[in-house]
Amino acid sequence: MDGFLFINKEKDVTSRTACDQVSRILSTKTVGHVGTLDPFATGLLLVMVGARATRCAQFFDDFSKGYIATLTLGEERDSLDITGNVLNTQEAPSFSKIEVESALKSFLGISKQIPPMTSAVHVNGRKLYQLARQGIEVDRPARDIEIFDIKLLKYENNEITFYSRVSKGTYIRVLGSDIAKKLGTIGYLSKLERVEAGPFNLDSSIKIEEVKEDKIVPIYDVLSKFCSIKEVDDTLSVDIKNGKIKYIDEKYDTKYLLIVEKDKSIVAMYMRNSDNIYEFKRGLFS
Repeated sequence: MDGFLFINKEKDVTSRTACDQVSRILSTKTVGHVGTLDPFATGLLLVMVGARATRCAQFFDDFSKGYIATLTLGEERDSLDITGNVLNTQEAPSFSKIEVESALKSFLGISKQIPPMTSAVHVNGRKLYQLARQGIEVDRPARDIEIFDIKLLKYENNEITFYSRVSKGTYIRVLGSDIAKKLGTIGYLSKLERVEAGPFNLDSSIKIEEVKEDKIVPIYDVLSKFCSIKEVDDTLSVDIKNGKIKYIDEKYDTKYLLIVEKDKSIVAMYMRNSDNIYEFKRGLFS
């Protein structure tokens, strides 16, 4: 029962709770997730089922993600989203569609972003949200992020609904607050839905109540969406499993190289290093 589930997480459910629900339904303790969604957020949550699947978690780290968010103007909250306490209110100006689109497009590309105090980022060995609960605010180093795509979907009644495709580590609630500031006002995220993660999208997801064993997607079917594949014979497979082949000097277009046997049984994952050579990363055989 090793593989992946693409869950459409509901509002007011933590990512961990969603995994616990899957665990109970499938009667297995080994369940994890890739890419945490805030409780107020909905949408695509990639859930790993079984020991072999959870070993793959690190290979999803660099995925870009796509979101549809609603930014409510005229109110500021301490968490930058609908779950926070109101800090300030003001009458939001009315903007033209062109003005809103221009503000959104100004965030395209690489920039710096400071993580919110309500995030799980570690500073001096403590998670920021733990400090925030104690009323402590600390300086947070700005991090490089990239907005690959951003576009206006709807603007009415002081609400801006927009789509964005962003790099790892981008906080959409911070982006929303920054968009409001760019427009000369204040705002917070009232809705957030993840619709994409790497090559996967919400269309292939299921609700928690639809989870059952035959909905689990095999590991090969998932990894092959973003990895190159190298098929090896039995002798080479044994050598790789025994740690005899640390490097593979072949050219592929992807960061990861998945090693499989002729029957598509997975052997190991290799990752391209700084010398442009694939280096053994992790064994994935049973």
